[in-house]
Amino acid sequence: MDSNDDTLVALIGRCAINDQRALKELFERLGGYLNTVAYRIVGSEALSQEVLQDAFVQIWQNAARYRPDIARPVTWITSIVRYRALDALRREQKHLAHRSQPERDNDPLESVAAVGDLEQGVQQSEIRRFLTQCFASLNERMQNAIALAYLEGWSREELAQHFATNTNTIKSWLHRGAERLRRCLEARIGQ
Repeated sequence: MDSNDDTLVALIGRCAINDQRALKELFERLGGYLNTVAYRIVGSEALSQEVLQDAFVQIWQNAARYRPDIARPVTWITSIVRYRALDALRREQKHLAHRSQPERDNDPLESVAAVGDLEQGVQQSEIRRFLTQCFASLNERMQNAIALAYLEGWSREELAQHFATNTNTIKSWLHRGAERLRRCLEARIGQ
């Protein structure tokens, strides 16, 4: 553990005893980085700010449960932000799915790439919609594992540590999840 880790562990420890200055310092040290993590997942500045606020509330509430022997402080804090961002993205997708209007311009997963060919743009939009629907059909654990592995670049070992399981289980989740996505997409695109 380096000195930065030691400092962060100490700040988390102070949060566990309700030291608000420690939480403020954690935010000052990591807020910019964590906002970037959240933004990469949710694709909206307003939503990433909301995610960050929720994450710091969760950090405050769970600081006493942090175990430095299990995960580095940045890993622990970042995983909280990622989970909150994925939850926010799911909420947004559910909200958008219930909207009666067919246009979903604010949904980063539904936006159509700017292309000259309208037919290609419509096809891309449809595939994104199918992908979102298929992804939503996976269980939450599989969704989180796939998102962290393929969107955030986590290694199988990091995922195993995060989910408190072994790498073979992670490989199985990712393989089964990808296979379910493939089958679901093939069924929807073949319609």
